[in-house]
Amino acid sequence: MEVDQTNVENEKPVKLPIKDVLDLHTFLPKKIPSLLEEYLNACRQAKIYSVRIIHGKGRGMLKNLVGVVLEKLPMVASFSDAAPSGGGWGATIVELKREIDFESPEWAEILYEGARAMGVRVEAEQITRFCLHARELMAWNRFADLTAVTDPEEVAEKHFVDVMPVAPLLRAGSRVLDIGSGGGFPGIPLKVMRPDLCLCLIDASRKKVNFLKHVIRTLGLKNIEARHIRAEELCREDQGKGAVHNVIISRAASRLDGFLAQALRLLRSPGIIIAMKGASIQADLESVGSVIATEGISVNTKAYLLPRLGIERTLIIFSKK
Repeated sequence: MEVDQTNVENEKPVKLPIKDVLDLHTFLPKKIPSLLEEYLNACRQAKIYSVRIIHGKGRGMLKNLVGVVLEKLPMVASFSDAAPSGGGWGATIVELKREIDFESPEWAEILYEGARAMGVRVEAEQITRFCLHARELMAWNRFADLTAVTDPEEVAEKHFVDVMPVAPLLRAGSRVLDIGSGGGFPGIPLKVMRPDLCLCLIDASRKKVNFLKHVIRTLGLKNIEARHIRAEELCREDQGKGAVHNVIISRAASRLDGFLAQALRLLRSPGIIIAMKGASIQADLESVGSVIATEGISVNTKAYLLPRLGIERTLIIFSKK
């Protein structure tokens, strides 16, 4: 079979070191599925992310088997026929998903990319603190049940990028109450981005509050506290003293009507209440219609998209004069 030299010359050469090549000719077909999984996992551990699998031309049976296996392997990002000019006749090029850890440039770039998408600016020192927060979150998660999100890319977007649109909405020096802070969201990233804010984080779980106090110390944050108390208990505690918080926020409120009722009792006027929600908010807004009318508060919404994951999010912002 003759090779079309014109097409070969136009192909971009594939340059892969020999250690990134796996030749399957000497292996039995039944051994290939487990072999490929083991080999490609080993490549990722060695930070080798582009691999050439040689299976020969033949009738395509071995190539088809390799394709079926690669489709099922979670570490495979993509695969395609190797270019002829790279010695690729009878070979498949496999691109593996890159391992991202919280200290890697790739993880930092997700945060920078997210900040750009949200129209905010983050500094290198803030990224470093986000990294420390994320590392401690994972270390404590095993016994404190802080989050179901553990994939580094998802942690970056769902926990840190998700908070970024809130930062520009707050007036300088605002006193912020984060109800149900859990693993520190949104309160701690807000404090990192806006050191001028005075924050109080509350949660009903003592383990989570112990984690919050640990992170506050680890990050060296000032004018921020974590308390083991429920919102309704805080309402009773503050009764007669006068509200001190002019911003109340929560990402943990499953029922908007209950959250709004509690937050209004703790809010100092003028002030704002922010509920961080998903894309579908119509039912939430309907549930608080009577409260909005009775209290004379205005409502605005801000929709945004987590850029990599494509998840739609919404801020519901209640303003009271």
